[in-house]
Amino acid sequence: MVFQRYAAFFQPDELDALTAAYDAAWQHVWASGAIDAAQASVLKNNLAQIILASACTGERDRERLKDIALRAVSGNRRIQESEPSHC
Repeated sequence: MVFQRYAAFFQPDELDALTAAYDAAWQHVWASGAIDAAQASVLKNNLAQIILASACTGERDRERLKDIALRAVSGNRRIQESEPSHC
């Protein structure tokens, strides 16, 4: 699970929502064919960071988390890799 290391900061159902949002966002991006395999790892990390940051501000709705992440990466083709922080 992508967000497992943040289990101390979220309830199990919240972690499920974050994971579902991440999986749906990744599936959408991958299915679009907008990235190549070399970008996949960095893009996955960025999606996770965006979803985590949104969750830290109180967002828990799976669909909104997914939409926030997709909007954030849709115009950003210069992807930078960094470690997500906790809340």
